[in-house]
Amino acid sequence: MDALPPDIDSSEAQIPYDFTRPAANIKAGFAGFELNETIRLIFPQWSYDEWLDLHAEQVRVLRKEANKASGTLDITGIVGTVIPSGHRFATPAGISPSVLFETVDETVLDGTPDERGMVTVSIYIQAVEGGTAANVPVDSIKLESRPVGGITKITNPDPITGGTLSEDDDSLIERILAAMRQGASFVGNNADYIRWAKEVDGVGGAICIPEAFGPGTVELIIVDGNGIPANQQILDAVYLHITGTGASDIARLAPIGATLTVSSPTGATIDISADVLLDSGESIGAVLDRFKSNLAPYWNAVAQEAQENSLPGYVRWVMVGAVLAKTQGVVDYTNLLINGGTSNIPITQKQYPVTGTVTLNDAGEVVTDG
Repeated sequence: MDALPPDIDSSEAQIPYDFTRPAANIKAGFAGFELNETIRLIFPQWSYDEWLDLHAEQVRVLRKEANKASGTLDITGIVGTVIPSGHRFATPAGISPSVLFETVDETVLDGTPDERGMVTVSIYIQAVEGGTAANVPVDSIKLESRPVGGITKITNPDPITGGTLSEDDDSLIERILAAMRQGASFVGNNADYIRWAKEVDGVGGAICIPEAFGPGTVELIIVDGNGIPANQQILDAVYLHITGTGASDIARLAPIGATLTVSSPTGATIDISADVLLDSGESIGAVLDRFKSNLAPYWNAVAQEAQENSLPGYVRWVMVGAVLAKTQGVVDYTNLLINGGTSNIPITQKQYPVTGTVTLNDAGEVVTDG
């Protein structure tokens, strides 16, 4: 408007105003948002969603899909009962919706029956859908989707684990930058094995121990995306991804002659308690959930410290306090204890810190989650 000749009326609702206003709006949006957003998307550090996936493809990295939880069921029933492949079991619906699981192979109930003529067989199951909802505790799966005659009891004797969400942008950015720095190395060094392991759905962290059992041997210690020791399904997937079906498999990533062992760490349970002062309007339950989530990256750092130095790493009291202090909603804390004290907890190469019982107290209200 200021650039118009002085003898032209530039006031609102006049023809010059009406003709130039739409273009001005478009230019303002372009300069204030689209251009800045485009510059962000050029760099993987600030990119997101499908644009980040395109950056990943350029360095041969793919976003990890949600992994399906898996485990075993103990089925009690009449000898000879056939449980077909794909047969579905479920948790009872309650506060949370029912979660579906299915068998991978056909199973026949056989063995020596008890005095009632019943036999108990353990079968492998996996969740129908990926994600964390299917990580259920002991004795949670009790139902059949469509009953098979001859089954009298269903239970899972151990927790069902391994269900993870699809990879978030922060984790994918970390792997993209690592691939950019390291290049497409396939020599089989420590970084290669860790990178290969992290390409597998469900893997959250990996530690590489070279010559673990002598020359030519490598051991990978794997935790899942929830920060707990990986289950057998994830371990098998990592092994197959890196070694293929054998030395002659052209998809094999590991150098020929290398012998790989993939294991879960022994969980070192860390129990935590503290008194916390919360921001106004914050829920103690929400803060507890955030704190537990924030602990996972620190547990991984502790395990990496042990691996890199070939010495015990330590869960440090002061660092747990730092994680708590940085948790959204926490103003201050007192009386922080880890495993009942204020000492640092040593973690060996083949251990991984696992969040145990976490108790946060607020103004007399106590919330415990274990």
